[in-house]
Amino acid sequence: MCNFTAGKSFFSFCLFHIIRINDYANVKEETHLKDHNVEENIHTSKETETAGRHYATVTEVFDFGPHISRIILDTECELAGAALSPSQFEVEVTRTSTQGEDFEWPQFMGARPDDSMHGTRTITGLYISDADGNPAQSGTHITLEMYCHPMQGLGSIIRFDGHYNVSVNVDCVITQKESLPTDAGTLEGMVFHQNDGNRTLYGDLLKTGSFAHPHTPLSYVYYEPETADGQKHPLIIWLHGAGEGGAEPAIAATGNKVVNLISPRIQQYFGGAFLLAPQSPTYWMDDGSGEISLSGDSIYVDALDKLITDFVETHPAVDRDRIYLGGCSNGGFMTMKMILHTPDRFAAAFPICEALPDAVITDEDIQSIVHLPIWFTHAKTDTTVRPSQFVIPTYERLVEAGNTNVHFTFWDKVLDSTGLYTTEAGAPFEYTGHWSWVPMLNNECTLDYDGSPVTIDGNPVTILEWMAAQKKA
Repeated sequence: MCNFTAGKSFFSFCLFHIIRINDYANVKEETHLKDHNVEENIHTSKETETAGRHYATVTEVFDFGPHISRIILDTECELAGAALSPSQFEVEVTRTSTQGEDFEWPQFMGARPDDSMHGTRTITGLYISDADGNPAQSGTHITLEMYCHPMQGLGSIIRFDGHYNVSVNVDCVITQKESLPTDAGTLEGMVFHQNDGNRTLYGDLLKTGSFAHPHTPLSYVYYEPETADGQKHPLIIWLHGAGEGGAEPAIAATGNKVVNLISPRIQQYFGGAFLLAPQSPTYWMDDGSGEISLSGDSIYVDALDKLITDFVETHPAVDRDRIYLGGCSNGGFMTMKMILHTPDRFAAAFPICEALPDAVITDEDIQSIVHLPIWFTHAKTDTTVRPSQFVIPTYERLVEAGNTNVHFTFWDKVLDSTGLYTTEAGAPFEYTGHWSWVPMLNNECTLDYDGSPVTIDGNPVTILEWMAAQKKA
């Protein structure tokens, strides 16, 4: 709160909460407000100094995972007329985790980023905002826009622990480094370290559930669209990759950009769709060994089948004729396993860099899904799941068997399409070839195996437009 009196200006405040209070018990913050008409600086009270100012964070799920993209500072002073510059603040970040740190970085994770646990982040912009980070002409909050990059892990709220991605604690200290002039006076010396929490865009719309199976219980997150009485909506089921297993179900949908499937832009294709993202405690490709196996077996087939049945039965607004199943890598493997297990349940499938070896798929298996609409996605540069041993022969067998609605987008490489990330030469940043879920989740798959556009009634469509049009006969 800022108070002005005749001849004096008093500025009192609360510090925004990001690092534990105990860690800053000895912080002696001195903040001044200089009135334009009064030359005397008035210090804040000692009680306010030790309390500290508050901040909150906003996480966005990028192609490369969930990173804190905005930090909202509560100055508790009117900021109308503020002259803002990124150089006025410094953001120091400390990430902590109880997980072990000595492990071999797996190939499927791509090039290892700078996975620093402590450092200073770059501010790219800032503006006056409301408490939710929405731009405003006046108010008491400042929103910092933070630089995020595929090779900079300091902004991420998860970290690979040698087996799976796990959450980390993110603590920040935001320090004012330069004076901040406003119409009411000049703010100086502010420090923010009281963390009021984080919200994840779209991720906060997810609900959590669990399914009790006698041998392999599963947890999951799901999204439920607004429904009217009697209105039916399709169900999209996403099966995560190897890095998103474990005991934190939200990571099944936020470890990669799966939450894009519940964004308004994508939801409009389906007229509103459910999203179900189960999480396996180990790997979908676990055949009982507890590890990734190429045997073609999974201990989770029965549990996942029963979970899907239970979810549909307990959500009567699900359109049973429009259930779509897909996933990436380890989840692409499980997509193939499930459509072979219950081929008549699904309206369409979208396996991405799928890891079920073609050698374990029988001719009878191919015949069982010859009627099913399927759109494969893979990249030629994938050295983790080599397309010549997996997707290519399976796709060709389906075509030969007579599947007239099977498609295959085969990317030359996986490139950033945002224009935000480039090499020193100005070329688009290249992700590891295994990450072909990036263009799929961005709805960028449009071409078939022969390079021609996929069409419906002669009109070119994207993969999600195609999916939304599929319905069981």
